[in-house]
Formats: sequence, C-alpha cells, structure tokens
Amino acid sequence: MSKSKGNVLYADELVDFFGVDAVRYFVLHEMPFENDGVISWELMVERLNSDLANTLGNLVNRTISMTNKYFGGVVTDKGVAETEEEKAVDADLKAVTEDTPKRVDAKMDELRVADAITEIFVLFKRCNKYIDETMPWALAKDEEKKDRLATVLYNLVEGICIGASLLKSFMPRTTERILVQLNANERTLEEMEQFGLYPSGNRVTDKPEILFARLDLKEVLEKVEKLHP
Repeated sequence: MSKSKGNVLYADELVDFFGVDAVRYFVLHEMPFENDGVISWELMVERLNSDLANTLGNLVNRTISMTNKYFGGVVTDKGVAETEEEKAVDADLKAVTEDTPKRVDAKMDELRVADAITEIFVLFKRCNKYIDETMPWALAKDEEKKDRLATVLYNLVEGICIGASLLKSFMPRTTERILVQLNANERTLEEMEQFGLYPSGNRVTDKPEILFARLDLKEVLEKVEKLHP
C-alpha cells in the first residue's frame, strides 16, 4: 500500500462510508495477533454486510420485532421447555452464552483481540441458529405454545444482552444502541456468566432501528472512484 500506487485507504473516508464502530470492528478483527492484516474496500463491504448487518444487526432487529409482534414488546421468562429437544436446545444456548465471557477473557489475556471478537460473534451466530431451531413464527400459530414462545424470545434477549456487553470494549456505540433498544443495562464480567438476569416483564423498544445497513459494493466503489479519480 502506497500513495504513489493510489491504493491508500484513509481512516476518515472509511468512517464516512461505514461508521466508526464498523471500522473499529474491521481493523480489530482483520489484524490478527503477530500477523499482517489485509484491508480493502471490497473486504470492508463484505464484512459489514455479512457480520455486522446480517449476523448481528438482523439478529437484534428480528428479536425485537418478534417480541413486539407477539407480546407487545414485553419480555417474560416463562421457563418453559417441555420436550427433550426443547430442553437440549435451551441448555446448549445457555452453555454457549455463559462460556463466551470466559473465552473472550482468556483471549484478551493473550492479547488476541481478533480471536476475542470472533468468540463474541460465535455467540451471535448461536443465537441466530437458536431462532432457526425453535422457529418462533411456528410457535406463534399455536396458542398452547405461547409460554414456550415467550421463553424462546426471553432466551434470545438474554443472549444478545450478554453478547452486546462483551462487545463494549470493541464497539462501544453499538453496545449502547443495542442495550437501549432492549431496555437493558450493561453487564459486568461476573454478571455475564449468569444466564437469566434480564428482568422478566421488561419491555423492549417499539421502534427498532437498523444497526448496520447493507451496502452495495458497486455503489461504494463508484463513490470511491469519484473521490480518487
């Protein structure tokens, strides 16, 4: 990368395109410990769309939207898991959630920042998988499954709260935006290791906001070309 070759990326331009937290995520995640990192407009757009807009942003938006649609925004811990499959799915989500703070802490002790962020996003991916496994939209069609549906959404909110709290050191603004929408407080490290601290009966926002909007690579590159003809 050099000015003479015209392939220099300026931090202020990256922030203008992607926002501060997205740039923080990319730099910290793509610059692994003891290794060189690769940075490009193409990779930035790919990471924003796949990791931030889809894995994280879509997870938060779907969870809040379903909570509003099915329960008027009220999150209630009914603790209902009747079948062995339901019990196993819930137990696995809780185990991953409670274990993630320990794994992040261990990575940070070794100064492996990129790996620590990866662990947080493993949790967010597990929450997305939990949605696919439990299928809240199907539960909503059966009145007798209402308490199970409430339990599923509570578990999702709890998992997101812990993940968002872990994200604070890397993407502070994003953590704040998530917790405000969930009407939740930031957790201490000790609290993150206890699943179920989100107050039952709490109400999420009725106007969820998009955390990260997907970008079209072609449009981004066209704008970059105009900046550096």
